[in-house]
Amino acid sequence: MSNIPPPELPPNSSEEPMESAPNPAPKLHRKHKKQKKSNSYSNTRLRIVLGAINAAFIGLIGYALFIHTQHSDELNKFGTDRTLRSIKESALRGMITDRSGTVLAVSRYLRVPTFNPKAIYEPKRKGDPINWETISDEQFAKLAKILKLPESEVREKLKDISKTYWNSKAELSLSEADELKKLKIPSLRFEERSERTYPTGNLFSHIVGFANKKGVGLEGLERTENDNLMGEDGKQLVLRDRHQNIIELIDSPENKSARPGKTLVLSVNQEIQRLARSELQKTISRFNAKAGGVVVLDAKTGEILALSSLPDYDANFYQDYPDDNFRNFAVGVTMEPGSVFKPFVVAKAVDDGKINRYTNFNTNPFNIGSKTIRDVHDYPNLTTEGILQKSSNVGTSHIAAMYPSQTLYDFYHQIGFGRKTNSGVTGEQFTPIKPANQWGALDKAVMSYGYAITANLLQMAQAYTIFTADGKLLPVTIYKRDSAPDGEQVIKPSTAKLMREMMISVTRKGGSGVTGAIDGYDVGAKTGTAKKVVAGSYEDRYRASFVGFAPAQDPRLIVAVTIDDPRGKGYYGGLVAGPAFRGVMSGGLKILGVPPTNPINVAQPTVQQAVKTEEEKALETEILPE
Repeated sequence: MSNIPPPELPPNSSEEPMESAPNPAPKLHRKHKKQKKSNSYSNTRLRIVLGAINAAFIGLIGYALFIHTQHSDELNKFGTDRTLRSIKESALRGMITDRSGTVLAVSRYLRVPTFNPKAIYEPKRKGDPINWETISDEQFAKLAKILKLPESEVREKLKDISKTYWNSKAELSLSEADELKKLKIPSLRFEERSERTYPTGNLFSHIVGFANKKGVGLEGLERTENDNLMGEDGKQLVLRDRHQNIIELIDSPENKSARPGKTLVLSVNQEIQRLARSELQKTISRFNAKAGGVVVLDAKTGEILALSSLPDYDANFYQDYPDDNFRNFAVGVTMEPGSVFKPFVVAKAVDDGKINRYTNFNTNPFNIGSKTIRDVHDYPNLTTEGILQKSSNVGTSHIAAMYPSQTLYDFYHQIGFGRKTNSGVTGEQFTPIKPANQWGALDKAVMSYGYAITANLLQMAQAYTIFTADGKLLPVTIYKRDSAPDGEQVIKPSTAKLMREMMISVTRKGGSGVTGAIDGYDVGAKTGTAKKVVAGSYEDRYRASFVGFAPAQDPRLIVAVTIDDPRGKGYYGGLVAGPAFRGVMSGGLKILGVPPTNPINVAQPTVQQAVKTEEEKALETEILPE
């Protein structure tokens, strides 16, 4: 092993033999010393940075403590100056329209501008002088014009810097409010409210009624439909500054848009309503009457096309009217209808086969106890049709005597007497029918010609639907219908047809209702004249009525008119209420485009000319043949 030679080193090798290699320890010692010096430098820098951060943090804490102790009032004020609030967005009250969309009641938004005088002139920095030129003369002039106030008053109010709130009381439309915003008056904000208006004034006041400034319905449909009309207010979260100006709208799930109230579409026709009111007003004025009413029904659907009562009021200025004007005469007054009731007794007996069109009756006066039943003119005998044409009390009394009291009671109740119509018209009054077990022979007789039983005018008009709707009693309504209702069958269609034919005789020569005749149309009708009860007894004061339909063969309209307490010459239904009936019916048929059913002979005197002659005679004698 000792003879093996040492390995040869490669050329250019730096390695030396072990025995000649120098000691590496000094080199290792020098390298460790350099690393230690670098670590010491890094630690020093870290300490400097951390020290700086600590110093800054301590400084911030100290500054915060200084601000908190020295300026706590200002900080508290700043915190309270920016507050979260919710503002109400008022819902607009729903509209009310007639059947064709004509607006009868509508609401609109109004904006009331308010200002903070102190905020307008408050200096931006403490110690600065007040700048009284914040609002220019031109701005003041335009502002006063928009607010409709004297400029001197506007200047005085806005320069009173002791105040933080001024409500101008000016109710501006949305366009006027936008005009005001353009002036850029500092601190301007708006308080919002809505205004209710009635474009047709008096025309529909008894139907629509009115709401007060708080948006609460007080009369008419405004009251009964208040919940539907009110809608639902909206809500918006906002951030306000210390002057209560809105500086930011806040997104929130609590926000909701205002929901406007329901729109009510009524059955009424504005043109027919205007016509009805005009004819009623002329008649009341002509006869110096106390009050009156007109009802117009669609003879096929039972919809109320017009319902007018006088006296009335303008719903826009309801505070200016006495309480009596708020009473809706057409539904709010029950009365003994008089002879307009007679067709029902006749219809009942015809329907039951007890009589026919030509049944003959002894119509001489007769007594029931101490009471004599008689007609205005004595007729020895009349047929069934004659009883209607001449309006015979005696004839209907004999027909009523054919029935037990309970049978008549049930029939009268079936055709709507003694109960409400439930039409939706407010203020309706009704009187129950006297129980049948309390009727005597006299009750049965006088009821047959419209005494001892009461009804309002709308009830009377509804009852006539049994003649126009093929024997069905139609439910009447103030709301527009999409289709005709089924109705309740009361008499046979054939009976209804026969009654229409017989009732035409009332408006022809010799009838009590010639004043209701219309050129070109057959009119079926009945007149009524009833004494009024005053202080528990009948006096020589009357209600004159006229109810009918046209064209008689296929009726389109039912018109009912009552004039309360006509004074002067004449008080009979045909004389007083007939002309108003004729005016409303003829005009209504034209408005609806109902063509004439009879040819008009221009060579002959018109019906209106003949009617005028009859009226002149009646005024001379103070009677019509009723």
